[in-house]
Formats: sequence, structure tokens, C-alpha cells
Amino acid sequence: MKYLINLFPAPEKNTTDKIIYFAFHYLRYILVITQFVAICVFFFRFKVDQDIVDLKEKANQKQSIIVATSDLLSRVQEVDKKMKQVTVLLDEQEAFQSEFTYIYSKLTQDILLSDFQLSSEGIVLKGLSSSITPVKSMYEDLQKEKRFKNIELSNIEKTEEGFVFNMSLSAFTL
Repeated sequence: MKYLINLFPAPEKNTTDKIIYFAFHYLRYILVITQFVAICVFFFRFKVDQDIVDLKEKANQKQSIIVATSDLLSRVQEVDKKMKQVTVLLDEQEAFQSEFTYIYSKLTQDILLSDFQLSSEGIVLKGLSSSITPVKSMYEDLQKEKRFKNIELSNIEKTEEGFVFNMSLSAFTL
């Protein structure tokens, strides 16, 4: 076996040899890494652009849904408003009905009404009775049951036909 051992120092390389050595050994790695980075950025840009397009499509879809349902929503709000108005009217009608039924149940056969006014402020009764007893008993009964907060019996007059009276009732409670 023969060994070649060179104890002389290697001859000094000139600048062009150093550049050529660098270009052959290290520059190709730098170029490959740079190309890899460029390709990665290129694909990342495609992905980001696709995400932007997808988000725009979703935004357009949601915008079209909002436009399509805005008319429906406005009609639903109108119907809801009308339903609330109907509910209020039905509640008022029910209150008037219960108020009328209650007063009608308190009237006796001895009392003849000449005027009956039912409004949101209350009830005004004008009537005639052959004696004061039915009017007094109705007034006391209404006072005792306390379904009206204000009960006012006024203008009781004795006429040839009997007793004429005016009664005002307000603030009915169910």
C-alpha cells in the first residue's frame, strides 16, 4: 500500500479560482433555497387569493339573503304591529264587555234606564225608579264590592213618575 503524503502547502489560489469554487459549491445551494422560497410564496399567494374570493362570495351570498329577507322582515313587522293593535282592541273590548255584564247584573227590574254611557272613562247611568230603595241597594252593593274605585250618585230628584237619578262609575277593576 502506497500513501501519498504531500507536506508542501497547497498553492495559493487566485480570486477567479475562489469565485469559481464558491459558484460550484455554495451558490447552487443558495439558488435552490431561493427558488424553493419563491415557489412557497407563490403557492401561499394562490391560497390567500382563493380565501379572499371565497370570503367575497360568502359576503355576497349573505348580502343577497339580507336583501331577499328585508321585504319579508318588514311585512312581519307590519303584521306584528297590527297584531299588537288587535290585542289592545280585544283587551279593551273584553274590559268593556265585563264592565257592561257586571253593571247589567246589578240592575234590578225596579230600575229603568233612560241613558247608559259606557266609555274608557267609566259608566254614566241615568235612570228612573219607582222608589229609592232599589237605587240605594244598588249603590251600597257597588260600594261594598269595590269593583269601581269611584262611585258617585248624584242628582236624585223625586218626580211624578218616580225617582230620577244620575250615577257615575269609573276605574273598573276586573
